[in-house]
Amino acid sequence: MNFSFEKRDHRMLYLKYTLMFVLIALCMFGSYAITGHTLIWNKDALNQHVPLLGEYRKIVLGWLHHPTRSLNWWSWNMGLGTDTFQVFSYYTIGDVFAYLALLFPAAKLTLAYQVITVVRTYFVGLTFCWFAGHFSFRDHVILGGTVVYMVNSYLLYASIAQPFFMTTFILFPILVVELERVLQGGSAWPLALAFWWMLVNNYYLAYVLGIGTFIYLVLRVATNYRRTLNYGKTLAKLAFATITSILCAACLLVPEIMAVMNSTRAGAEFANGLKHYPLYYYLFLPKQLINGDQWTFMFWSALGLVSIAFIAIVYLYTRARQFPLLSISLAMALVMLLIPAVGAFFNGMMAASNRWTLLIYLPIAMSVCLLLQNATQLDRHTLWILTCATGIYLLVLVVTYIFQNDTTMFMPIIFLIMSLLMIWIMNLHGTPHPDRWLVAIILANAACNALYVGTPYNGNFANSTLVRGQYQSIAKNRYGGLEQGLNDGSFFRVSTISNNQITSGGLLDNDLTSGMHNIDSYYSLQNKYLGQFSTSLQNTQYEANVPLRQVDDRTVLNNFLGVKYLFVQSNSSNANKIPGGYFLSATTEPKINYDVGQPSNPTDKTQLIPTTTNRYQTNNAFPLLYWQDSYISKKAYQKLSPTAKERALASGVTISSKNNGATNGMKTANLKGNVIKLKSQLVSNRLNKIKATGLKYTDSLETYQLQLPQLTSKAFKKQLKGSELHVEFASIKYQPFSMKQQIAYEQKHEEQQSTNPGDIVNYRFNQYKFWRYHILNGSPDMSYAIKISSSLGTEALEQPKQSKLSFFKLVKNGTMNIGYFAKGMPSSLTLKPSKLGIYQWQYQVVAEKLGTKYNQEVRQIQKHALKNVKFKRNQLSGTITTSRVGILTSSIPYSTGWTATVDGKKTALLRTNQAFVGLRLSAGTHRVVLHYHVPGLALGCKISLVGLIWMLLAAVASWLIKRHGANKASA
Repeated sequence: MNFSFEKRDHRMLYLKYTLMFVLIALCMFGSYAITGHTLIWNKDALNQHVPLLGEYRKIVLGWLHHPTRSLNWWSWNMGLGTDTFQVFSYYTIGDVFAYLALLFPAAKLTLAYQVITVVRTYFVGLTFCWFAGHFSFRDHVILGGTVVYMVNSYLLYASIAQPFFMTTFILFPILVVELERVLQGGSAWPLALAFWWMLVNNYYLAYVLGIGTFIYLVLRVATNYRRTLNYGKTLAKLAFATITSILCAACLLVPEIMAVMNSTRAGAEFANGLKHYPLYYYLFLPKQLINGDQWTFMFWSALGLVSIAFIAIVYLYTRARQFPLLSISLAMALVMLLIPAVGAFFNGMMAASNRWTLLIYLPIAMSVCLLLQNATQLDRHTLWILTCATGIYLLVLVVTYIFQNDTTMFMPIIFLIMSLLMIWIMNLHGTPHPDRWLVAIILANAACNALYVGTPYNGNFANSTLVRGQYQSIAKNRYGGLEQGLNDGSFFRVSTISNNQITSGGLLDNDLTSGMHNIDSYYSLQNKYLGQFSTSLQNTQYEANVPLRQVDDRTVLNNFLGVKYLFVQSNSSNANKIPGGYFLSATTEPKINYDVGQPSNPTDKTQLIPTTTNRYQTNNAFPLLYWQDSYISKKAYQKLSPTAKERALASGVTISSKNNGATNGMKTANLKGNVIKLKSQLVSNRLNKIKATGLKYTDSLETYQLQLPQLTSKAFKKQLKGSELHVEFASIKYQPFSMKQQIAYEQKHEEQQSTNPGDIVNYRFNQYKFWRYHILNGSPDMSYAIKISSSLGTEALEQPKQSKLSFFKLVKNGTMNIGYFAKGMPSSLTLKPSKLGIYQWQYQVVAEKLGTKYNQEVRQIQKHALKNVKFKRNQLSGTITTSRVGILTSSIPYSTGWTATVDGKKTALLRTNQAFVGLRLSAGTHRVVLHYHVPGLALGCKISLVGLIWMLLAAVASWLIKRHGANKASA
């Protein structure tokens, strides 16, 4: 099997593929349309892909109409404020398919997004046809391999959830072909262009593809070219392609790399701490190969190919010496799938995410092509090997089915048997057009897989997509229409309540459609200082992709971030957990759901509970920039508890960057009385007291009362009136019981529940039931949750499973905001762990006082706000008069991209309160101007300019050499 670069006429092949694609597309996407769904996932696509495509489309059109106008590199609508280049470079700038949106009007954005998805899918298959056309395969053989390459669990999922991942399926075959061209002595220019496309498309996917291409190069040279290759000349060409592409892509790469290094991603736990995968992963990995109906992945080990892929792989290993590259590649892939460190390495040294499996589909599709090409020429020995291997595999699948009860395996098994029988019939009796029969089975198998995933009552994935018109409805009713008319020219931010879902389409984080400045944001790269700020204050909602969310509804944090309005859905979670100082200012027309959340026996309509969307407002929101003359030293700040750090935001400013005398002449902040520690005692509902240092949790129905004895005193309770109650956990260690211990405690619990006369516990069945449950759930593991309930709702401090991949975090502490109590705090709370095991911790209950002192501090901050604030592209300006030296503090995320001038003179920026822009001001009246530029963009553009000059010189040199060679040959 050798590459051939002879020109061939493949027009008929491409025509056949196009006709076949129509059928595949109908199966992949038609069911969504028939059932009224769209190709827009209610998570990443709703929050990121569609709104960002719309925003980028506006930016590009604006630039085309006004090419001399500077681009806006900073957006105030992305969370607290974000570098737009950082966001768009990851999602859209290098995505060639995204520019198709320019052909659609703004009102047809969702149509454009879905058309782009279909077009992208078409080019995936077309690229494989072009790739396989370099071999001596028959057209129907290539079409069969194309179906295998196109219709698999990875792409069925990615086409809806992460469409830009599909571009890697286009790029990888191109990279392999152009690398092969160089190995055969051809030009390096096409490879340089392929490398450049790979680099600008997406830096993360370029990293994966780059490693995959390098592995292919090593294996290809080792198995085919090690004795014949001109190493010097080839290395020179490879170096030229690599250097040229990197130089030309530097304008994107340099700022992207700088953004990654300064993001919350930096320093992530390698492989999420995994040394090996959970047992269920190894048990179910074999079925993943042909479980094309599967769209929920184990550590992104998707696979999910058509069933004949298994037979093709077995056939490949009966000819391993004949096809060493494919054999070694797939053997390596199997070993790599077993080791979490490999997934972490391919995932940028972070979570053990096997997204690199996108590289596996090309060799597997080629293996299917080999089988189809030779399917009628198999000897009896090979046929029996295929049969025995299939029989053993079927036995494994049956055992898996009995254990897991996975009904999705039914159709893959049927098609596996059908494929094997057809191969036997073709070799024993012969059939006319044998290729077509096997391709028909492959098509039918792929069609069933695609339909199963896309039909809402089967694969259920369609239920995770928006229905037709829902995106527009959500964009229009993001806050129930209550945001309309709020823009009065002043700068303010908005938020919602934690876990409180206003719209029904899915959990919304980003807001790029309402014009409001929502503090919540969900992007792959987030400001590392913002992450440090959130974790230092022990925000339980922190995630690397979502550093703030709703800051756990903490009053001072909302005020500090300038949140003037809160939007709350009355029938959703935590609807009563309103931060202090916020009052109801507007509500939507009430609606009554007679069947949910109503009194058991209402006698009058007035007794019914209506559903409304409510808007709460406060007069305590901090300005975007304001002057403070009180400071907190680094040493004093580090000693403060998380609640005290939060409360100190109103009392003074701390300088987190090098001070260099920035606080000279300022007074020390008064922090006395900000936070009051409360005595507490944990008491089990088994009536035994629990040590404050932890507990041994052995019964899943056992709950605990967190008693606060001081609050039984009316006088003490009155002192804390109008305070926020926090429970601060530190040094949390959770040790799960062993499997044997878990089951023993669960058996004991069953015994305790058998209280009726004649009850008998079925220990043998329970043993299997509990053992199976723990295997399927990957326990015992490190995950847990500690929940505390009050009259305002339930708070949770959660350690995610290691299988949560990008959303994994190590939780060793956390501050739970129980809520703001205007009239009086509760004397007890309910605490419940989620899993059996030994919990060790240190905790304290504190009251954050929000009374007279706090209100005075807020009024002072508002009094010293930057005046006449004006926003321009990449610029913010204003004036302020100060009576003495102090720090201009802000809630603008700090970045090295910010520069400042005061009265026209450049001034050093400070990082204040861990994460925000600040600068020192002397007494007097000042005009302050902040400018933003993308860190590394200027350097990257200079390098790219050098690269373009280098490429031009190399092109001229290549042309001269080629011309000289032609003249010499003709002479």
